[in-house]
Amino acid sequence: MSGIDAVKKIVETEGQARRIVDESKARAQQIVSKAHQEADMLRQEAISSAQEQREGILRDAKEKAESEARQSDVETQQLLANYRKLAEARKDDAANKAVELVLNA
Repeated sequence: MSGIDAVKKIVETEGQARRIVDESKARAQQIVSKAHQEADMLRQEAISSAQEQREGILRDAKEKAESEARQSDVETQQLLANYRKLAEARKDDAANKAVELVLNA
């Protein structure tokens, strides 16, 4: 191989190397871009899933709190009714004793 052929071969090889490097850079940029898109999509899915879970937890907590509040109201009403009955019974007993005291005096 002559010197000119060697130089041509070197220039040709460098050109091929440049093309390979450029193609590799372009492919790497595509891969990075796709990875960013996939990461964004996964992040959005995770955020959406977390929001749905949060809403479910809040909904369940609200329902539980409302149920407990209703149960507490029922229990309170039962206690009040019992206290009323007890107060009425004691009032009647007190009235009867007062009448007895007045009549026996």
